[in-house]
Amino acid sequence: MAENFWFNRMAEHWSIPQQLDLVEHVRRAKLQVVQVGTFGPMFYSLADDPEVNRHWVGMPLIGVSENLACAAEIIPQLQGAGARVVGQMSMAWHYGNHEKGLGLFGAWERIWTEGLLGTAPCVSAEDAQQRLADRSLRRWDIEGRPYLTYSGCMCNPHWLATLKPMVSKAIELGIDGFNVHHNFENFCRCRYCQDYVQGRLQEAFDSADLRRIFGRRDLVEVTDFLTPCRECPADLKQRFQLTVNRATHLRRKEALDEIFIAHGRSLKPELLLAQWYHKYDFQPHDERSLLPSALWAKDEDYIWYSQGGYKGMSFIKHGYLADMGMPARFIYAAGGGKPFVINKYDFRRLRLSIAEAAANHGAALAYHWGYDENLNFSVEDYYGPAIRYQRFLADHETLLHPAQPWAQIALIYPRRAELEEEADCLEPLKRIGRLLENRHLLFDIVLDEQLLECAANYHTLILPDVKRLSPEEGAHLKQFVEKGGKLIFTGETGKYQLNGQPYPEGLLTDWQMQTDDSRKSSKLEGVCYIPMGNSSLREKPENISLTDSPTPKVC
Repeated sequence: MAENFWFNRMAEHWSIPQQLDLVEHVRRAKLQVVQVGTFGPMFYSLADDPEVNRHWVGMPLIGVSENLACAAEIIPQLQGAGARVVGQMSMAWHYGNHEKGLGLFGAWERIWTEGLLGTAPCVSAEDAQQRLADRSLRRWDIEGRPYLTYSGCMCNPHWLATLKPMVSKAIELGIDGFNVHHNFENFCRCRYCQDYVQGRLQEAFDSADLRRIFGRRDLVEVTDFLTPCRECPADLKQRFQLTVNRATHLRRKEALDEIFIAHGRSLKPELLLAQWYHKYDFQPHDERSLLPSALWAKDEDYIWYSQGGYKGMSFIKHGYLADMGMPARFIYAAGGGKPFVINKYDFRRLRLSIAEAAANHGAALAYHWGYDENLNFSVEDYYGPAIRYQRFLADHETLLHPAQPWAQIALIYPRRAELEEEADCLEPLKRIGRLLENRHLLFDIVLDEQLLECAANYHTLILPDVKRLSPEEGAHLKQFVEKGGKLIFTGETGKYQLNGQPYPEGLLTDWQMQTDDSRKSSKLEGVCYIPMGNSSLREKPENISLTDSPTPKVC
């Protein structure tokens, strides 16, 4: 990992742009990071194929050697202009057709040479792919993509051995780091995945439960460890699926670590690392949401989430315009203040995206020079707003970093519920968060796991249906109020232990008082309880002030 690494000005280009002078952009905008080009299986699969649009190759030219030479030329120029250069690389997906020898299957013998990637890790590309139950290759057709889509298997050692030389080659070219994409695949039906899942299940369940899950007395008879039998009880089936899903997220992390931490950083200790993940419409589930906090983005230098341009971008009639305020607050809290990027796939509102990111501690992203095929597009239409706003951030960097938020309201994120895959656990938080944003009240998001550490740094705590709290946290909240802090909590906050079992009596029950009103209020000044279904807070509780804050502190 890079020591003391921080940035808030960057550009991302899926391919090396040909019309845009990227070095000039770095100089004029004082960019710190340029994320550009694709150096993994998508590139090696299609670079030699003149029939494929260069977008899917992730490099601009025809030919593997031609594109590598292009990268070798521009990388030191970008670094000389002041930027670190991060390459992009798929962990799984690539395009081709194994029956017709297209993509990786046709390029296999050409790329494994002494001058390129070295010795082949297996006889053919087919040996490293995901498998279906009948042991055939898993493949599917995605409209607009070249040929068919395949996925390398994250448990298959041949696939991991395929990716490592690609990492080595990019490092040899001078790359400073990687943003790893398409690391969202699940287990397949190959023997490597089946063995891995079996091991995780045996750690999580005793032999009696395993017999009930699979309907077999002996696990040797089980042919598919990803599918419970029809007779499996519903509660056991739910535990089984959660266990498999957690194992999926863990295996993604293990594969990433093997390739980029163990291998990549053995070649370049300061190798930067990020993952291109997705959190559409600020839902609780994403590609690493089931990892414990100790592993969440561990050893990564910056965090990247795509908020999405097609899935939940804007709901204008509901007053939601794809803002990044709440996702940014979550990432800042979960990542401990690491640099982060929220990509909204917004190719037009560059000034808005840059300003919004800067206001939320994020990196101001100049995204995708996507106009290489449009010869009539003015480069200055892109340069103008991007460089002006990014240069402003550079000129005032000392005001932006190091910096602390001014918020004195903490909105508590139910991370423990997220780890249990409770699909609706963020709805109360989103409703209250949008209300706070609409009223222009400054607030942070704090994870429920951080409550003991961070509560004292705020004037007001809001717990939106944070069901799982420890006795220590319940006592801490009461001390917080006794010392003059303000508390709002909703729904079933504090009614469950950390293991999900209900308390005989909720931790905060004595602060709830039945009334004829739709809202329940506490007799204790400074505390307000709002039952489930009424957390829109249309009227500010009379005994709560959200604005009379002392000098701000931050966790």
